[in-house]
Amino acid sequence: MIWIAGIGAALFLLGTIFFLHWAIQAGWMGPEIRFALSLLAGAGLSVLAGNLLLGDSRRLGVALLLAGLGTLQFAFRAGAMVYHFYDPALGLGAVVLITLVAGGLAARSRSSAALTVSLASGLAAPLIFSQGGHHEVALALYLIALMAGTLAVPYLSGTGEAWHGSRWTALGGTWALLSLACANATKPDAPALATLLALHLLLAGLWTWLPGCREKPGTPTTMWVGVSILATALGWLLWKCANLSSEAFALPVLVVAVLNLALVKPLRTRLGSRQADWGLLALAVGHLALAVPIALAWRWVGTMWGVFAAAMTGASLKAEEGKYADEAEALRWLAAGLAFLTTLRWVFHGLETAFSLNPGFTPLLNPAFAEGALASIAWFLLTRRAGPVGMAAFLALEVTANMTMALEAARLVQSMQGPGAARVGFSRAASISMTLVWALSGAWQWMRGLREEDSAGRALQIAGYVWMGFAGLKLLTSDLDQADTPLRALAFLGVGGIAMIAAVLANRRPRKQTP
Repeated sequence: MIWIAGIGAALFLLGTIFFLHWAIQAGWMGPEIRFALSLLAGAGLSVLAGNLLLGDSRRLGVALLLAGLGTLQFAFRAGAMVYHFYDPALGLGAVVLITLVAGGLAARSRSSAALTVSLASGLAAPLIFSQGGHHEVALALYLIALMAGTLAVPYLSGTGEAWHGSRWTALGGTWALLSLACANATKPDAPALATLLALHLLLAGLWTWLPGCREKPGTPTTMWVGVSILATALGWLLWKCANLSSEAFALPVLVVAVLNLALVKPLRTRLGSRQADWGLLALAVGHLALAVPIALAWRWVGTMWGVFAAAMTGASLKAEEGKYADEAEALRWLAAGLAFLTTLRWVFHGLETAFSLNPGFTPLLNPAFAEGALASIAWFLLTRRAGPVGMAAFLALEVTANMTMALEAARLVQSMQGPGAARVGFSRAASISMTLVWALSGAWQWMRGLREEDSAGRALQIAGYVWMGFAGLKLLTSDLDQADTPLRALAFLGVGGIAMIAAVLANRRPRKQTP
């Protein structure tokens, strides 16, 4: 049986390792013999793996292929960098050659797992033979050759369109290494890397959509959304590395937006459906929105991230309505990530601006409010679906929406008080307005929760209790002097009245009956 053979092979390999270790310690084997034995072992395992892959034992063949390629890689590395038998570039070339042979074997055997192993070998080679220094352009060229060779598999063998493991390994590994190259780029290499980045985007598009192949590619929209966003981010890194004008980066961002718009019609024909429409449109809208703050003012970048997050969330809901559950789930996670980034931008930029009450900001027409409002919209749309994303979105919505409304109410009151109001922090009247907003929000959520008998209703009731309690606690602990006693009394009357009115209205409205 296969598992018995696998156990036997593992025990034999373990015994061989112990024997070789003992022989090396005893001084019986020099570097030349060790290197030759490693090559023979790796080649033998790889040949055996090829026979099994082309036969009936493909799983065992994949396992032996992994062991064979790994043995050969470390043998070539030891020969170049430990024993110094040859130049490391020659060792890297040898690894590339065996990777190509393994890829051809995977294509002939029509094995997704074997292609994944081959790709892992090719992606690990630059790291294994790395000697330090700046070789970012060479790495980008190597990755282009690797992706071009990988593209040959589905076109020459007529299969592989739905091999999710190999598709994601190729794309994820390539762009991870490309990200390292762009992050460590020097100014002289930035223009060349930018050109190679555009070529990588082209290859990623071919690998994602596989135009001309018979079968539909697996999860293409999710892959392309990730690549497009990452390409924009890496382009910005290279742009800054080249010391180019920040405002001029709006032009390549617009090019990416137009590219996504131009892909809608041909990809609808390629996939035979509107599966990719919403993802492409969301990318186009997001990049168009991103181009505005880049060209005009960076203080609006959080606002544009919020637009992007809301657009992605709406796209996921539309995709789900169109019976594309897999694509909708992936888009929803991406939208949650963008909403989280918008919220972070609001916390570290918008909240700071709001608390400082910048006199140059107009109430309801400022980046702080726009970031909080758009983040709240994105989180609200994400709460419409159950699961961990929906639960996290509800908590994030409670914080962002209530804080945004309260802070903007304080800003509005502060602006109405004229130039004599506090320039740093809130005036007492502005602070009381925040408390009233929290009380109103808590009362509304409590009333809304009483009308529902499901988990959402209970969550709204709890949120209502929390915000009304928070409003009352803020009143009790607020720092008001004797002259402000009427203001404190008015605030208590307001909060108490809101709570009583909410209780009366909730008692008069019948609850929804759960069928």
